[in-house]
Amino acid sequence: MTVAGVAKPSRILLAHNERVARETLARDLAGQGYEVRATASFDTLWKWVRAGEGDLILIDVDITDPARNGFELLQQIRKAYPSLPALVLSAENTVLTSLLAARFDAFDFFPKPFSFEQLTASMKRALRTLEPEEINRKAQVNLPLVGRSAPMQAVYRQIAQVAQSNLPLLVTGETGTGKSLVARVIHDYGNNPGAGFAVLHFPLSDDQFETCITNATTQAGEGTLVLDEISAVTTSQHDRLISLLSVMTTQECAPRLITTTRTPYSEARGLNGIDHELLYRLNTLHITLPPLRNRSDDCLELAQTFLSELGKGRKSLSKQASQALQSRGWPGNVRELRNLMQRALVMARSDVIEYEDISDLPEETGKNENSLDKAFEQALIVFLNERDSETKNKNLHAQALAAVERPLLKQVMAMTNGNQLKAARQLGINRNTLHTKLLRYGLLSQ
Repeated sequence: MTVAGVAKPSRILLAHNERVARETLARDLAGQGYEVRATASFDTLWKWVRAGEGDLILIDVDITDPARNGFELLQQIRKAYPSLPALVLSAENTVLTSLLAARFDAFDFFPKPFSFEQLTASMKRALRTLEPEEINRKAQVNLPLVGRSAPMQAVYRQIAQVAQSNLPLLVTGETGTGKSLVARVIHDYGNNPGAGFAVLHFPLSDDQFETCITNATTQAGEGTLVLDEISAVTTSQHDRLISLLSVMTTQECAPRLITTTRTPYSEARGLNGIDHELLYRLNTLHITLPPLRNRSDDCLELAQTFLSELGKGRKSLSKQASQALQSRGWPGNVRELRNLMQRALVMARSDVIEYEDISDLPEETGKNENSLDKAFEQALIVFLNERDSETKNKNLHAQALAAVERPLLKQVMAMTNGNQLKAARQLGINRNTLHTKLLRYGLLSQ
């Protein structure tokens, strides 16, 4: 059997830390026509690579090895064999892992659990089109971005893709979603992290503009210049910025330009928005940050991160407080959540932060039918984008219902403290039906 028209099977070298998952993945790949060798050892993988026994590597960087970590081996492989494509697997689905995978020239990164169809589609592209590059430098740690939800995974992938480019980047997102943090991360992991980093905040008066833009450009040097809230520029400033961009494109030592705005891209081109020509020049690359209400799975991790940062880990959230955080809307987004945790640290009378300590939560956007519809729409966009084009239309209705029903059952069971009779009453279904669904979704043990 051949793969994608190749005369002989492509040889896949797989290193995975979990035996069952390793054997299953190797079997499924073999079923697709690949010749697979699998191991749980970095030493064995390196031996196979040096012997020239693979056409593509799947490396699980979670493997425990006292001699080196997975990214160190990946860097070693890419330096010695730059034409050998590598795909990274990891349970650590954070922006740091995604950035490290990109930094060390992995063709793609897949957080566990991953779609087998998406993995094999990426493997085919890697075997067909990979263009190797040199590794620039060892990445840093301690990133300010937090979140493991599907919307944030998409953002991490985009950040990893654009970090090594010097093209203009437009970052859009509501107030408090982290646009400035994204700009800083892209600078720190970009081509010139040691150069200057300058931020110019709008609005500015026309009298201030010329001096401020000159000073900021000088401070940025060959690094990064951030234009914060570009939609607030005046008409005369539009013209000056277009002129500046024209000059920057002809200079070898000009800073990279990152622009941020809370105005959605679709609205930024309106009569009162950004000039069309200016927007065209700023929007070569584009990242949109999701609001917190569309990534509620990240609320607890964010809250715990802020408590650790602000309170040195002295206080924690009660179960009721945790549930309240996840069930509310966040018009102020991540910034508002951080402020709430800061207040809770002061107001809590014990080491456990109770619901009463965070009772001044923002109004629930879920009470507004249009907001709920919009949230579901955004979630469905992510849901559909995660599925391979060849399979997304197969049994889609059942898949979408399952994606909604499981978290619904999980939340209602938590609200009723695991009481199936109460949960069934609230859901308006038979208790036996609920029990069957809980078994199906693996929720009885939670």
